[in-house]
Amino acid sequence: MPRFVNARPNLLVQDISASVEFYTDALGFEAIAIMGDPPFFALLANEGAEIALVQSDEPQASGCYIYVTGVDELYDDLLSDGAEITNPLTTQPWGNRDFVIADPDGHQIALGERMSDAD
Repeated sequence: MPRFVNARPNLLVQDISASVEFYTDALGFEAIAIMGDPPFFALLANEGAEIALVQSDEPQASGCYIYVTGVDELYDDLLSDGAEITNPLTTQPWGNRDFVIADPDGHQIALGERMSDAD
C-alpha cells in the first residue's frame, strides 16, 4: 500500500526573485532550482522542508504550516528583523507553539513546534 511521506506547498507569487530573497534571508531556505529568465519557478529547501514558488501575475494569498525547532528563537529573530507577524507566538491547545508571518505576496506562513501532545 503506498503511503504519503511529505507535502510541499506551491505558492503563487508575483516576483520570484523578491520571494526567493524573502525566504532565504528571513527563513534560511536555500534555492535548489530557479527556472526561466526572467524566473517563473523556484524550488526552495531548508533541511526537510520545501516550498515551491510559481510566478503569477495575480497571486492569491494562501498559507502553509512549517514545523520547526527553536520556535521561540525564530520568533524573536524575525520580530527583531521587522518581519510582518500576523499572529503572535501562541501555545495552542493541541500542543503546538506557533506564530504566523506574511511573505511579500501576503501568504500566511505559520511556523510551529510541537511542544507536547494535546490533553
